[in-house]
Amino acid sequence: MSTESNALVCIVDDDESVREALEGLMESVGFRVQAFQSAMDFLASADLGETACVIVDIHMPRISGIELHRRLAELGHDIPTILVTAYPNEAARDRALADGVVCYLTKPFDDNSLIGCVHSALQNGKRQTDA
Repeated sequence: MSTESNALVCIVDDDESVREALEGLMESVGFRVQAFQSAMDFLASADLGETACVIVDIHMPRISGIELHRRLAELGHDIPTILVTAYPNEAARDRALADGVVCYLTKPFDDNSLIGCVHSALQNGKRQTDA
């Protein structure tokens, strides 16, 4: 696992303005960042195995953020995942957290909340589930 000082945080969001804003935020706190406009682009990335944390929009064409998280797990990539959405759904939130998602944030969210989620993801690896 990467240390926080050189951790690669990937952003997957089909909205360019959101993608750029998140990229700037993560760079401003010292992370290496790569941004992708689709889950397919992220899955095809050469840096997939180096990714320390991924921030993913839930509602995207073809593959949703929740589906991306599941596919990563199926492919053996235990990448801590943070889901963000402008369309919160309590049932989807509960399912995502049960599936091991680190954080589920509703847009617009506070920058410090997202930064806290990323730090937590990097320190703890994968979210701890209740036994």
